[in-house]
Amino acid sequence: MCQFRLLIAEDDESDLATCRDTIERYEHEKQRVINLVECKTADEALRSLNNSFDGAIIDLKLGDQGDEGNQIIRNIVGSHFRIPVAILTGTPDSADSEFTYIGIFKKGETGYGDILDRFFGIYDTGLTRIMGGRGKIEETLNEVFLKNLLPQCNTWVDYGRRDSSKTEKALLRFTLNHLMQLLDDDGDQCFPEEVYLYPPLSDGIKTGSIVVKKKNKDSLCVVMNPACDLVVRNNGDFKTDRILLVEIEPVNVVLDSALSGITKKDRQKSKLETVMKNNHTGYFHWLPATNYFMGGFINFRKISTLTKEQFVNEFNNPVIQISPSFVKDIVSRFSSYYARQGQPDIEFANIINKMISS
Repeated sequence: MCQFRLLIAEDDESDLATCRDTIERYEHEKQRVINLVECKTADEALRSLNNSFDGAIIDLKLGDQGDEGNQIIRNIVGSHFRIPVAILTGTPDSADSEFTYIGIFKKGETGYGDILDRFFGIYDTGLTRIMGGRGKIEETLNEVFLKNLLPQCNTWVDYGRRDSSKTEKALLRFTLNHLMQLLDDDGDQCFPEEVYLYPPLSDGIKTGSIVVKKKNKDSLCVVMNPACDLVVRNNGDFKTDRILLVEIEPVNVVLDSALSGITKKDRQKSKLETVMKNNHTGYFHWLPATNYFMGGFINFRKISTLTKEQFVNEFNNPVIQISPSFVKDIVSRFSSYYARQGQPDIEFANIINKMISS
């Protein structure tokens, strides 16, 4: 059974005793194993912290200054430790607002058991095992470093002498490609959240960027330029002089039309499956909804182009970026839609009749 590693930064002995008792009961009732590391001062916590923890409970007041807990938080951020953090304190309003917590709780109002439930909700997703210092990513990075990078080190050193910053980016791509190989043979179905990068890691416009009109927040478009068009030159301009936008139709507009006249539940279900698998028509592409995006259908028929200046005036920075693996399929369908040629109808009925009669 895997051990959940929990750090608590708390200077009150009675609170620590309550935490220990709660963990003992929790382990028995929930069949969990929790390794608790107790720290009574900020210095102890700072010495103990690393990426091996699955969670941390931090009191903000651990000394005379009263801000010791925030010092620990700032160290977690600065050291790039990927640890879910819960604040349990008598002064919750003093918590550093720039950090993302799983919760900020006031002593006496929230118990340790409730906090443990929140931690294990995250733990059961595998997030801390993937992103923590002992997870699959770290294991794979070590393997790439030892088996792929070091044996080729002389080649990369030559590249580095020519252009250090360019080589660093190339090494990042090289490493990410090896990480992606982990998923190459994965046939599992994806969750809707995997379709998007949210929030985007940069404000730059890329193929698959979802943008919102400044004057109408319900009007969304997706950028569909080829990636090479959106490379930024030294003067700050794109290689292209026009940004290609495709409108995103609201889900209800498309589904109401698709389901029109269909009353039987089984036929409605079948039709919905056809629509969402993009087999309804060649010019719609379904984008699933999440808790931060309403979803919709990209309508390949509704396209427009804007100059960079027009785009900046009419649209905000990208709010969501469609993930690269899903962008490829959208670009392929978009290209296929406009590459279709068709041919004149042939008198098939007459030809078939002659073939049958002969």
